[in-house]
Amino acid sequence: MLLQRWLPRPSARLRLLCLPPAGGSATLYRSWATRLPADVELYAVEPPGHGSRYHEPAVTSMAELAGQVATAAAELARRPLALFGHSMGALLALEVGRLLRDTTGRPPAALLVASIDAPEPSDADPVDLTSLPDSYWRPRMVELGALDSRTTGDPALMEMALAMFRADLVVMSGYRPRRADPLRCPVRVYAGATDPTVSERGLARWRRECPTDFQLSRLPGGHMFFRDDPTLLLARLAADLDAGRLPAELGAGRPVP
Repeated sequence: MLLQRWLPRPSARLRLLCLPPAGGSATLYRSWATRLPADVELYAVEPPGHGSRYHEPAVTSMAELAGQVATAAAELARRPLALFGHSMGALLALEVGRLLRDTTGRPPAALLVASIDAPEPSDADPVDLTSLPDSYWRPRMVELGALDSRTTGDPALMEMALAMFRADLVVMSGYRPRRADPLRCPVRVYAGATDPTVSERGLARWRRECPTDFQLSRLPGGHMFFRDDPTLLLARLAADLDAGRLPAELGAGRPVP
């Protein structure tokens, strides 16, 4: 199943759809279900070839993956739907948000992104990340906090993690950011204070999606600043998703002019 939901909240005023980083799966967000406000219903994306869908063929392009997620999320978007993505998941959230806007006439209730600079449209060919060997990526994944000690200590789990990561490298290597109209929904950006993969300038570029309602928050930690303890991030998310902080017309899914 592409969309995972662990705690149904049929009366929730807002749905939050979370998209995992490269090599990640929906389980990264599982603990959030009971820790978010009671009026927020959590969903998470489980891409083919990842987590519980590990034995399915992985999707090889951002456009295809975004299309699958947008199609699955269209029903969720009948109620205000916010999108959260970490790293590669943030880029996917952006593309899904654009597709939902284009197909439903409504932007997301909010775009929430973490740990990645905003993409810049370019006519240049994407960098081929797939040519780099596992010997390069393994220590880098450990350094960035993408692998826990349980995974690194188990050869089978390590191979599974690398396989999922390699599949997402194919997606990233083929991703060419496109020029598109701004989403014009509230945009919130979160990044670890010591994350070496982001820049202030790159994070600030997310403002292009909504110049009038943009906030950037730096939190303690590195690239995976919320993995071991998401308390600070969840508190910030709860505040940012509060009904009083989202413009009512966007939170209600107002059609785009």
